[in-house]
Amino acid sequence: MAKIAKKYAKALFDTAKDADNLDVMYDEFSTINEAVQSESEKLQALDADPQKDVEQRRRFVSIVFSHTNQYLQNMLTILASNRHLGHVHEIYSEFETLYNQQHNQDYAVIESVYPLSEDELSSIDNIIKARTKLSKIMITNKINPELIGGIRVKVGTKVMDASIKNDLAQLERQFIRVK
Repeated sequence: MAKIAKKYAKALFDTAKDADNLDVMYDEFSTINEAVQSESEKLQALDADPQKDVEQRRRFVSIVFSHTNQYLQNMLTILASNRHLGHVHEIYSEFETLYNQQHNQDYAVIESVYPLSEDELSSIDNIIKARTKLSKIMITNKINPELIGGIRVKVGTKVMDASIKNDLAQLERQFIRVK
């Protein structure tokens, strides 16, 4: 489904960009994603139900998503026709990735032993921006006592590990090589 999700997301992204409607589309799709996330299994069941024909699934979309913009409603109708409504979250994730790339922004997860202060988070934000050349970072601070001390930062697929746990693991590997 990953390839299909990318195709739907790219088509919606390009359409929104061409219509100069990208930010509005992102906001609406975010709202829809949040609303249907807990209902994903029900949407997949609707997709799989052989007794629901194309017209019933389309009618479902037109009723439930009647207040969304035309482009989103069209995509959701196509998803219903192709029995892909249960994959809205995957499509949204791909769309969000494209949106973040367009806006030169990304999410960062900062793991630490204790909650970091706003000043500490701001300093780390500046370091991440300098290293990644991103203009905006959306930070989440997760508590991870296993780190012992220091921090671990994950931005996209990149990990910057400045934890004591990592330092000890590297030291252990060096000792093993020496033996």
